[in-house]
Amino acid sequence: MKLSSLLEVPSIRILIFLDEKGGEARYGDLAKFIASRGTLSMNLKDLEEERLIKRRIVETKPIQAYYTLTAKGFEITRRLKEIKRIIRE
Repeated sequence: MKLSSLLEVPSIRILIFLDEKGGEARYGDLAKFIASRGTLSMNLKDLEEERLIKRRIVETKPIQAYYTLTAKGFEITRRLKEIKRIIRE
């Protein structure tokens, strides 16, 4: 497997997407980015368990879920983006 392929894993793509969106995005925005909602939900749950992101629920109709990078998530993402830059050189 190519190293560049590892950067295309959904959980890593989610982290980089959140970083590019200023650290926070709605579930609906992420659902447009990751085609399979099952894959998206599973990866979001895993990232929350790793404490790389946190979920914020807004009690509106319909209910809105926002996902935000934690400090640990920002640090990991910074390093992933550096790896991505080095691969492209």
